[in-house]
Amino acid sequence: MTERMTRTTRPGRRGVRIGTAGTLLAASVVAATGALAQQPSPVGQFNDQTQPRTDPAIAAKPADPVRVGPLAPWATDMAARGLSFDVNIYNFYQANPSAGLRTGEQSNSTYFVLSMSADMQKLAGIVGGTIKFTQTFFGNVRNLNMAADIGDTTVGYQPPFNPNSNRLSLLTYQQKLLDDRLVVEVGRTHPDRYYGLPPCNSINSCFQDLFYINAGFTSPLYAVWGANAAYQLSPTTYIQAGAFSVNPGTNALSGYDWGYERLSGALVMTEIGTKTDYSMTAYPGRASLTGFVNTADHDDNLKTVFGTSKGLNPGAPVLQKSGTSGLVLTGTQTVWRADGGLVANPHPTAISLYTGTGYSFDPTVPIRFNSFVGMLLQAPDQSRPNDTYGLKMNWQRLSENYTQFLADANFISGGTGAPYARDKFVFEANAHFDLGAGVIVEPVVQYVVNPNSFWNPFTARRAKDGFYAGATLVVPLGTLLGLAPG
Repeated sequence: MTERMTRTTRPGRRGVRIGTAGTLLAASVVAATGALAQQPSPVGQFNDQTQPRTDPAIAAKPADPVRVGPLAPWATDMAARGLSFDVNIYNFYQANPSAGLRTGEQSNSTYFVLSMSADMQKLAGIVGGTIKFTQTFFGNVRNLNMAADIGDTTVGYQPPFNPNSNRLSLLTYQQKLLDDRLVVEVGRTHPDRYYGLPPCNSINSCFQDLFYINAGFTSPLYAVWGANAAYQLSPTTYIQAGAFSVNPGTNALSGYDWGYERLSGALVMTEIGTKTDYSMTAYPGRASLTGFVNTADHDDNLKTVFGTSKGLNPGAPVLQKSGTSGLVLTGTQTVWRADGGLVANPHPTAISLYTGTGYSFDPTVPIRFNSFVGMLLQAPDQSRPNDTYGLKMNWQRLSENYTQFLADANFISGGTGAPYARDKFVFEANAHFDLGAGVIVEPVVQYVVNPNSFWNPFTARRAKDGFYAGATLVVPLGTLLGLAPG
């Protein structure tokens, strides 16, 4: 679950910003299992465990996992007793040599993600029950001001504002029923684990802004109260629905101070989807249609005009509107294989196309429309089946009144007050390299046209077109030590 979290500079915002939807632990599973090319959306595989499985062998007992490493004997014995453990490390480096508000800046962030699961069938005789726990530790964090340096809503990975050194990321009870066709999960969790699973293969940059800005997602590693139920309609299709608390200012909390949280509303989500993989068809794909309603109040950018709290009088009350909603379509489809689809190969050299397109029904929120489209070349060299290369373009349209607010904020801060363009474009090249032993690195380069100053609106500077560069390193430490299966 990647974290693109930043402290907002605006009053009344939800306090946290993230990017890639649910891909940090997804990447760890991909790296550990070598399953990268088996699905057209590999980075969502971790999330798939929270949905009903969508293959014909849904009720089949999985093969016993194999652990290799100094802790393998102990971990295997503990797994037989019902307790499984994992540790994954993620390091993010980013720079904006020519894009944004303050160019030439750099930042770095490292996350240590520790996980445990308890098989309740082995521990207490409860068939299909699992307790899940994940704790995240933050370290090697440099330049927490990177979001304000860049400013833009969409460009690259912008590091988190983490006032605490660690955070509870997951504490849930999951129950599988009806031969595993129904999966229910309740506790401290996150909608990012279930909805709009990312279709592309870059932790650094695969995210849908409508979820994180309009719908009000917190970071995936900053868990909230929630419940989700998913049901498999057929071997390839599923439906699900869930409700999650909206917690402003969650960055300042540890995740355990439950009595001190301020709950401002609920985020209700529904989704219907279909997905196949290379074990089912020569040209697999997936698609999901996700709807969301957030009942919490948010800044009303339609009614707030020049001269109010978003203009010449920053101390004036912020006009609020209750609730917002939107739709997001996510999809990917394999369209070409070098072998013509005639060979049974879980890692074929293939090309897939993907998209994540969202629309807001509410003109008072910052983003009315966001759509990215991309192409992914999988396993270009069969001797390196987990490598990929990708190209992507993102088109985002801000609401008319929000662009007026950005111009007003620039003017009262000593800038020109010139209008910001409603339409912004980000052109991207990315890659995913398997370095061996499950260690992966993912470089990404972007060029942005018409960037905005969302994360630093009250500045006299104007956001510049230009380049962003970043890289993500993933080390599956648990697999290397033998805690988790390889």
